[in-house]
Amino acid sequence: MALIDPRSDNRTLLLVRTETPGTEPDARGVLDGWEASPQQRFERLLRESGVEVGVLFCDTQLRLVYAPRGETAGWIGWPLHDLSSVAGRSMLGGLKSALGTDRLFTAPANMRLHAVLKASRDAQAIVSITLAEQVLGALHELLRGFLADDDARELVEALADEDPEQLYEGLLTVLLRLVFVLFAEDRELLPSMTADAARILYDENYSARGLYDQLLEDKALNPDTMDERVGGWGRLLALFGMIHSGHRSGFIRSRGGRLFDPDVFLFLQGRNTKEDKARVLRISDNCILNVLEGLLSLKGERLSYKALDVEQIGSVYETVMGFRVERASGPMLAIKAGKNNKTPVYVDLNALLNTSPADRKKYLKEECQRANLTKRQEDALKAATSVEDLAAALDPIVDERASPHKRPAPQGTPILQPTDERRESGSHYTPRSLTQPIVAEALEPVLLHLGETPTPDQILDIKVCDPAMGSGAFLVETCRALATQLTLAWERNPALRPTLPQDEDEDLHARRLVAQRCLYGVDRNPMAVDLARLSLWLATLARDHEFTFLDHALKSGDSLVGLTEGEIGALTWDAKIAKPLLVGHIKERVTKWREGRQAIRTAPDDVSLALQEVRLREAEKQLTTIRNVGDALVSTFFAAAKATARKKELEAFQVAFTERRADAWEVAAHMASELRTGDHPIAPFHWQIEFPEVFGRDNPGFDLIVGNPPFAGKNTVAKGNRAGYGQWLQWRHDKTHGNADLVAHFFRRAEGLLRKGGGFGLIASNTIAQGDTRESGLRQMIAHGTVLYRAVRRLKWPGEAAVVVSVVHGAKRPEQVPPLRIDGRPVERVSAFLVNGDNDASPMPRVSDLLCMTDPVHASPKGSMHDHLERNPGRTA
Repeated sequence: MALIDPRSDNRTLLLVRTETPGTEPDARGVLDGWEASPQQRFERLLRESGVEVGVLFCDTQLRLVYAPRGETAGWIGWPLHDLSSVAGRSMLGGLKSALGTDRLFTAPANMRLHAVLKASRDAQAIVSITLAEQVLGALHELLRGFLADDDARELVEALADEDPEQLYEGLLTVLLRLVFVLFAEDRELLPSMTADAARILYDENYSARGLYDQLLEDKALNPDTMDERVGGWGRLLALFGMIHSGHRSGFIRSRGGRLFDPDVFLFLQGRNTKEDKARVLRISDNCILNVLEGLLSLKGERLSYKALDVEQIGSVYETVMGFRVERASGPMLAIKAGKNNKTPVYVDLNALLNTSPADRKKYLKEECQRANLTKRQEDALKAATSVEDLAAALDPIVDERASPHKRPAPQGTPILQPTDERRESGSHYTPRSLTQPIVAEALEPVLLHLGETPTPDQILDIKVCDPAMGSGAFLVETCRALATQLTLAWERNPALRPTLPQDEDEDLHARRLVAQRCLYGVDRNPMAVDLARLSLWLATLARDHEFTFLDHALKSGDSLVGLTEGEIGALTWDAKIAKPLLVGHIKERVTKWREGRQAIRTAPDDVSLALQEVRLREAEKQLTTIRNVGDALVSTFFAAAKATARKKELEAFQVAFTERRADAWEVAAHMASELRTGDHPIAPFHWQIEFPEVFGRDNPGFDLIVGNPPFAGKNTVAKGNRAGYGQWLQWRHDKTHGNADLVAHFFRRAEGLLRKGGGFGLIASNTIAQGDTRESGLRQMIAHGTVLYRAVRRLKWPGEAAVVVSVVHGAKRPEQVPPLRIDGRPVERVSAFLVNGDNDASPMPRVSDLLCMTDPVHASPKGSMHDHLERNPGRTA
């Protein structure tokens, strides 16, 4: 049934469905011809019809369902029996408020049901921003908690000196573990047993939410002793261990994987070595309560992770990436700084005091990226004559997440300081409302090539990559989109539909297969790989399954720095100086590596995660020497500033192999290690050898590339990378300009990674269609045969972020092209200017243009037409 509003052109307000008696709305396979549950089928109907809102009746419950197209569905239920009781009057009032005549027909437009539901969904972006701020505070709180215990402090200080990255990653991993637990608990996937007794046992002794409630109660009863009370940390360690290894009773099934492995971050268990006996450090209950508070409470309201998209969770935790542990060089106070003054950055008060008063504002801007001091703050800063005076002057801008009670950290204290890149880049929530249409439109040329009825195997053979994956938002959406196509293919080919595990429905099983076989991602930040892996685990999470194995497909490295298999075999990055001594050796190694990866990718459902990890370690032994040679070759480029000197470095390295020196492989390993360490390390990523099944097939390359590459101008690129990085990009991508933004090189990299007929959908800064960035990126791609078929020139980023971007879709030398549109309007051709026209190049200035006067004194160096086009990119070129 449908509810129609006759006063609004018979608009359908909502759909109504009543299930037959005895039908369980969440049970799988109870509807004839449908593997999906009644709830899932109804959600699909709402999405595909565009109605979005519906009411589902079953024996015991009435559900109000909201399923907007391209977003995660949600529902709220009312138990029918209770609605007729005295105790249920408040629930009846809530039902009337949600579905009464006023809410559906007569209330002001912004208070009617559709508007309220949409506003609620839009507010999730604000929830993500607030939660991200709190999670960053929780990370700082956890470090302080370890420093407050003598034994823990000893471990932390040793790591701060010897392996600060291990310390930072370990603290961040605790938060990632907690988000998994909270997500699984809210979806009733923990514990694995569903009996009431098992749930009670879990809630009272293991649950993270239960621990939070218990600690809140303890604080209410014993507010003055929470810093002395312990027990919460031990309970969390017990839960983490059980999730990793499981319990023999099946109470909690083993998930395996690196995330919960107790042997990865030994200090969390009070260990220095694997041989040490684990011990529970005395991390105070007050610290654990504050950490959980940051994850579970928003402005006094309890947060439900069930209501959050996986993209939201990933984006929140992306906020805490990009920090490093260092020792305080003096008394240090954290201030609100970085991009938009939203990141806590520590300032050394001694160093600031030793700066001349007139230069202190400049010091804060250059060292901390803090801008916009008020006149009063600036005057107080200048007048300060002691550390205490400076602390008072900075008081209004202190970030208490890192400096609670506005107290400076003493000299020598391990602190979390954001990297320069983190301060300048900030972080924006990437909502599904943004990723869904980009992925859907990017898939168009791929599906067009497969025809109207692709088989399940054809869908699972699609290879999709995000070369700057971050938290994995685009990979998660691609997983959903391809899973939908896979279930449709199973419907067309029932004989090819697999037998489903008991703990998975058709959609979930499809997502897991897609994640394991179709998705690839690379990011230069190793922690981003862990975060993207977690995002895909959450998107494919089943009650009894281990984590989906993704280590073979999600990797860390610099997407823009690397060599081809042929170049490594020829010992060169310059075709004019080739020494093809290793071609046969590398081909043999890559073949074995590919065979090992194939066994991993096609492993049956009963193969354990531990076995997959062993298989990957064994297979990767084939690559160690090859990677070292590739990295060493790259290092010769960065070893000198001039082209002639670089070629001499390359030739010197080649000699080790041409002369068959016994230490040639050791020389390569040493050079590779030096490249990967030190200031601005580089971890090259050699695409063809890392993903041989993608580049070793007929018509090699990815079918689809999606993502949101980093935005950075030439100055930011030069500041944040090793000397010579810009020259490397120009060397790899011909006809590029040194002034081009980094995004142009990601577009060119995407072009090189795609197979013929493959498509891409990428977010870019507006400069992608302007000046040197356009000349270096889109113009060259079009000249190589790429067809741009879709573009949005100015798209405001959803939510509060004051960011405007462009979205560009294209296909590499396609046989068929989807309909061409710019800003939703049909066009005949999408030019490099992202306008309807045939011209992709900047017009050559006329002599009269060069003499054009822009003021009474100076002649314009630009032609007037060129200048007009740059100011008005929306006009036809």
